[in-house]
Amino acid sequence: MMQGGGSGMMGDMSGMMKKMHRMHGGMMDGSGRGMMGHDMMRMLDADDDGNVTPQEMREQMQAKLTEYDSDGDGNLSIAEFEALHSAMIREKMVDRFQHLDADGDGAITSEEIAAPAKKMERMQKMRSGMSQMQSQQGSGQGMGSGMNNTGDSDSN
Repeated sequence: MMQGGGSGMMGDMSGMMKKMHRMHGGMMDGSGRGMMGHDMMRMLDADDDGNVTPQEMREQMQAKLTEYDSDGDGNLSIAEFEALHSAMIREKMVDRFQHLDADGDGAITSEEIAAPAKKMERMQKMRSGMSQMQSQQGSGQGMGSGMNNTGDSDSN
């Protein structure tokens, strides 16, 4: 029986899972799929049925290894993997570029690249204004306090 940090197969598996989580945690897309986001899943779905089987994944990943193994040694070097990774994320990168290129002229100006920060500022101002209105209403200083300037009720 294993105790504490443990050793043996179960201890090794636990350690391996923790290492994998640390390595891939930064690649999560919010859905828990990590690198296996929508774009990659579509790429691996050989029969376009909306599901990727382990066999499809194995075959498609092997095909990618073969395609991007430029020196033909059966392995991907960091440079070869970089080419594969870049191809996999290109569609998302193009979408982000097009989102920033508001006028669609194929170039992102300084105004266009600053637009998300300006939008964030407007949102923060709106939130701040809403918070101030709520606090004023809570203290009786906002609309509908029911008091006139003398402190008497308006219902005279």
